[in-house]
Amino acid sequence: METLFNGFEESRKSFTGIPEQFFSEILPNIQDLNELKIILYLLWSAYTEGDYGIGFCAEDIQRDKRFMLGLAGNKQKPEVILKEALKKAAEDNILLEVEIDRRVYFLNTPRGRAAAKQLQESKRLEETEPLKATLDIIQPNLFRLYEENIGPLTPLIADLLKDAQNTYPEEWIKEAMLIAVKNNVRRWKYIESILERWQKEGRDGTDRRYSQEDFERYLKGEYGDIGKHW
Repeated sequence: METLFNGFEESRKSFTGIPEQFFSEILPNIQDLNELKIILYLLWSAYTEGDYGIGFCAEDIQRDKRFMLGLAGNKQKPEVILKEALKKAAEDNILLEVEIDRRVYFLNTPRGRAAAKQLQESKRLEETEPLKATLDIIQPNLFRLYEENIGPLTPLIADLLKDAQNTYPEEWIKEAMLIAVKNNVRRWKYIESILERWQKEGRDGTDRRYSQEDFERYLKGEYGDIGKHW
């Protein structure tokens, strides 16, 4: 390493989820350093995006200049090294490769397999894809915010969050999470009840605050039963 590492932080917000199978089945067997780097990078990126079914193109990864500088090679260009590493990971069945207008890679997870199959069948890429996080620019998304502030991101919760994204404005969901944290009711049902109320009654003026009276109503009355569960 060119610079000394200052040490790990122990804050929950600085952790990334890595599947246990990576350590038991991939790490002992992988030989290529760049393949190892790209697998770890895509696992981190998928975790950061909150979606293990997300697709990656080489162009997505090349936008991350910091990562690209870390690819090891002799005199080859980083872009060439990257493509070789992606190819090796696909050959080892760690990534799934689908070629439409360009090569798209998915992590070999249940969501990744489903997304790869859907792309193969539709043979159509989305015209505009959101920019993915880089090592220098990490935008906390709803999935990460939930895990950092509310609780574990289970597949069920991930699906509920996706449904909420299709139903409510993202700012509403973020604010409802903050209210849940403030009132120390870190449950999805509580967040969902806030969103449903805003949708029914409006979200302006006093409605925006979700007052202490509303909070007590949730726990003791209208939402008392669901307040005990996730």
